[in-house]
Amino acid sequence: MLLCALIGTAQMTWGVVVPVLPLFLDRYGIAAGLLGTVVTAFGVGRVVANVPAGLALRRIAARPYLRTVMIALAAVTACTGLAHSAGTLIGLRLIAGILGGAAVTIGFAVLVAGSPPGRRGAVMATATVVQMSAGAIGSVLGGAVVGFAGPSWTFAIAALPVLACLLWDAARPATQYWTTPAPAAPPVAGAPKVSLWRGTGRTWLLVALCGLSFATFFARFAGEQGLVPVIAYGTGGLTPFTLGLATAAGTLVSLAAMPLVGRWVDGGARARLLVPGGIAAATGLFLLPLMHVPVGFAAAIVVYSVGTGVVGILPGVITGDAYPAEAAGGIVGLTRTAGDLGAAIGPVSVFAVADLAGDTAACAVLAVLVFLAVGGLIAALPRRQAPVLAGAVS
Repeated sequence: MLLCALIGTAQMTWGVVVPVLPLFLDRYGIAAGLLGTVVTAFGVGRVVANVPAGLALRRIAARPYLRTVMIALAAVTACTGLAHSAGTLIGLRLIAGILGGAAVTIGFAVLVAGSPPGRRGAVMATATVVQMSAGAIGSVLGGAVVGFAGPSWTFAIAALPVLACLLWDAARPATQYWTTPAPAAPPVAGAPKVSLWRGTGRTWLLVALCGLSFATFFARFAGEQGLVPVIAYGTGGLTPFTLGLATAAGTLVSLAAMPLVGRWVDGGARARLLVPGGIAAATGLFLLPLMHVPVGFAAAIVVYSVGTGVVGILPGVITGDAYPAEAAGGIVGLTRTAGDLGAAIGPVSVFAVADLAGDTAACAVLAVLVFLAVGGLIAALPRRQAPVLAGAVS
């Protein structure tokens, strides 16, 4: 739970402040047109940081590494409230993106490498629950703080949950996770090197994991945060309030399903969960522009949310199944980089399709992309499971 909380609070540092940025720019007379550049700077930082941060786990002890990164993230986030010029703000958000991306990559790599094989599904389900909850709490916290303290103080308060988790780790460290993966020993002459690419099916599995990460981030940023609200307020018949209720319903149903899904994963289910999860996510996306009553539109959002929630657990579990602990940092770094690229490309691409061919075509693109990515991962799954999964459901 501690590792999950560290990941969640790192993500909260940007979830809390994103709604505040327009108000912050206005307060200090910074051109509103720079908002896109400010947000992009953060995304660029994440792309730059993911792979190097993960690979560095082979040489640096995990606990001091993550603690240092998170202390720096808290400090940079808090100091952002003091930025009164566009250049300073963009620079601080770039650094925050680097540190935030590194923190989440390190946290997930340690989680994947250190989780017991027989409980890896439950661990990843817990991580999913904490992430989703942290996102919801972050939005509430940001809105509350900016209302009574102003946008500048929001940045400082966004750093407090990070510091609280670091104090938790100081009092009760997650010993099992901090000792795995250990820094790599000096190479021994003639000893085989750990490779992310070599081995039966390993190349295609890594490509498939990156493909699924790209597709899910693409759909999340282009769909959930872009196209879905546009359709909801148009043909969907929803208001901002009812869209919020529909999104909350999808989150709550997904959270309720996570413990059960985690148990199925620990029982050995991989393809058996990916298939319905992928179908549900793709179906929900495809049906959105076809639902012209609020109840139907909300139902499609719930179906999509549950599908993506189920699919989201599997990549970390499959990575732990297929790769040694010392490779986890590199794998997580690569897959997160692919996801961040999808987040950057998705909104522009999907809205271009919507302008040319309509909302139905744009949602179909999202649905097909997610469906193909899930299918690619299913096809790339190792045919032989680890001993702990022998005889389990596949």
